[in-house]
Amino acid sequence: MPPGRGRFLRDNLFLVAAVSLPLVVVAFFLVASIVPRWLVPPPTYDLLLRLDGSYAQSTSPFLVDFHVRDGRVEATVRPLANNMSLQPPVLFLVDHATMTAREITVDLPTNMADNDPPKTFVVEALAGRQVLAQPTAPDGYQLEQRNQGGPGLVGDVFGMNRYDRRPAIVNRGRVVAITLPERYRFLSSVQPVGWVVPEQDDGQR
Repeated sequence: MPPGRGRFLRDNLFLVAAVSLPLVVVAFFLVASIVPRWLVPPPTYDLLLRLDGSYAQSTSPFLVDFHVRDGRVEATVRPLANNMSLQPPVLFLVDHATMTAREITVDLPTNMADNDPPKTFVVEALAGRQVLAQPTAPDGYQLEQRNQGGPGLVGDVFGMNRYDRRPAIVNRGRVVAITLPERYRFLSSVQPVGWVVPEQDDGQR
């Protein structure tokens, strides 16, 4: 090393450290985010999601809940009292290969009296699917809502908040984002209903 360069480094050690340390930290986070993409296999199971209704939807006089029983997705509908109405929740099926979400049609009753008992029925659009009602898929993926669309990696390193929370599935550091239709992308409530599994995986439930 030329003498002039060595003296410069000694005289400006603090400045060199101040410039180098953030670059080292950024490089570390880059490596930490990239390596799981090489080591963790991609997802292999479709995911069924429940989303709160969009304000663009028409309201419904029913309270709707989704659950899984014996591998089948059911909806339970209860009438709302006093002429109340809500945006009903929406079911989406997330394709594991493309990570895009397709809305599932649910045929709700056309009318119910205030004192009618709850009605439970199988969601016909999913009647031929086996669903595993647990937070973790057999391949290890779980649903999370993660910050998207803000200042990016540099913002994460220096503590800058991001403003858009979007769902993703995560497995040992690998993060795979879910693409929702535009009008649902800023909803705060996204809940897993279950993982769609082949018939031969039914014994794992």
